[in-house]
Amino acid sequence: MITSASNPKIKRVRVLQTQTRQRKKQDAFVVEGVRLVEEAVASQWPVEFILYDQTLSKRGKTLIEGTPAPSGVEAYEIAAGLMAEISDTETPQGILAVLNLMPLPLPPSPTFVVLADQIRDPGNLGAILRTAEAAGADAVVLSPGTVDAFSPKVLRAGMGAHFHLPIQHTPWHEIHAYLKGLPIFLADSNALIPLWEVDLVQPCAVLIGSEAFGASPMGAQIATQRVTIPMAGRAESLNAAVAAGILMAEVMRQRYSIRKET
Repeated sequence: MITSASNPKIKRVRVLQTQTRQRKKQDAFVVEGVRLVEEAVASQWPVEFILYDQTLSKRGKTLIEGTPAPSGVEAYEIAAGLMAEISDTETPQGILAVLNLMPLPLPPSPTFVVLADQIRDPGNLGAILRTAEAAGADAVVLSPGTVDAFSPKVLRAGMGAHFHLPIQHTPWHEIHAYLKGLPIFLADSNALIPLWEVDLVQPCAVLIGSEAFGASPMGAQIATQRVTIPMAGRAESLNAAVAAGILMAEVMRQRYSIRKET
């Protein structure tokens, strides 16, 4: 039983929960909740250790009982008060894990890439990641200025996408090289071409700009075509995650239609 706030594991979790620089320096991050820890273990993601308390659910206890022996992961019970102190949520689920930071590698010949360009809201980025994984994207590439994909709020909103989808923070010169040869469709409310009038069956990338300012100058520069999501109402624009979801749904629709025809 860990009861001291000065315990090295407690101190490490607190730092990883709050500091992007330390997550990068230590090559580690924290996931909270039974579902995310389950996803990490099931995907064989390297787990350093698990902390849990007496409030843990029966499902969580089953996970703890099965985790240490087969994978060699150490699990430590801590005082409930400590869990509340180091948790990033208002209502902790009684379990968290420290994982190695090792994003999945980008595939060499992608056919569907999502480029998140300076997305700064953690909830939006997490939703984009979750939708991209569901839509069958090969990877999500994050431009400079995009929020840390392995921050607590993004991880919660991503709902496990991090363990199945290549997600890479990448400098612009590498983004340009990786996407070279692919058409890059930029969502732009001022564009004239509706998204359903472009060919999204071909290998391509879709670019989602920031919530407040749209695509960055570099993002706008590498985009090969701008498309719009027509709106019948009076709203000026859509939420970034919603716009991304509509674009990805259109990619799925076009590709599914082609598969049905063949």
